[in-house]
Amino acid sequence: MENESREKLLDAALELLGGTGGGSLTLRAVERAAGLPHGSVRHHFGDRAGLIGELFDHLAAREGGPFPSAAAAMEHWLGPGRNLTLARYELFLLAAREASLRDPLVRARDRFVAAISGLVGADEAATIVAALDGVVLDALVRGDDDPERLRRAIAQITSGRL
Repeated sequence: MENESREKLLDAALELLGGTGGGSLTLRAVERAAGLPHGSVRHHFGDRAGLIGELFDHLAAREGGPFPSAAAAMEHWLGPGRNLTLARYELFLLAAREASLRDPLVRARDRFVAAISGLVGADEAATIVAALDGVVLDALVRGDDDPERLRRAIAQITSGRL
């Protein structure tokens, strides 16, 4: 039951982040969205920063994968996984503004970069991941999730290796 409540809070926080943005991520809003009593976030995470710090790993577990290709990942992130993708970028912005949140983000991101490095090489992996993030963010902003355009962008970034 304890772990179930914790998961509900994390899931609710991601849904709020992806649905309405970082400004909506209050303790009460998360508890309300999770259907749990007031004080639940404090009990499980201590405070808002503790909750957000846990979201990076929870998001990585929820985003799915491994995907058969970068194109498949991007199609998922812009399609059925769109809300989680928006939550990921909200977390990026929160970590950019709050130094205490940077370490959890960097740790989660480094795991993703390490997974990609087996396909493209360790020296290029971080740059490729950053470039792919840019393509995804651009597609979200433009409302353009055309699979063929995404495949071309991936090929340009990775020289066809992903």
